[in-house]
Amino acid sequence: MAAARRADVPLAVAAALAELESGGRNVFGHDAGGVHSAPRGTDVLVTRERYEELVARVAQGEKSNGVGPAQITWPPYFAQAAERGLHLWEPEDNLAFGLEILRGHLRGDLSAEGIARAGTLYNAGTLSDGVTAYGRRLAAATRAWAERLGESAPPPVRPG
Repeated sequence: MAAARRADVPLAVAAALAELESGGRNVFGHDAGGVHSAPRGTDVLVTRERYEELVARVAQGEKSNGVGPAQITWPPYFAQAAERGLHLWEPEDNLAFGLEILRGHLRGDLSAEGIARAGTLYNAGTLSDGVTAYGRRLAAATRAWAERLGESAPPPVRPG
């Protein structure tokens, strides 16, 4: 809730992003070959020490993997967060930073299509191949969370 407030994003959107990215856990992603990757079903918890090791090893050319509830993966984001005094190993800072990125992609469009587009950009970095399954799942998860929370929900994503 605090991260959603900090990022000025509806709670349903925040809950959906955390659910899809990490199940709401403060863990490293399972990206194959990533610094702290582990087999599916095995989580490596994010600590300050492990995060600092990730940043140092990625700077040496190793592959990044997602960090924390928002699964921040792109190395330039590590520097941006540090410049702002955010600690990506801390769950609230991590999720707030991820939600700010998503909010930028939303551009104020909280329709199902807007959420699906923003989710695609958050996850894939481009819309060159159109809205992805991830983007559609984010819109559907937002709708489900809005219903659970008693908030107004965006309509389902139109087919196509």
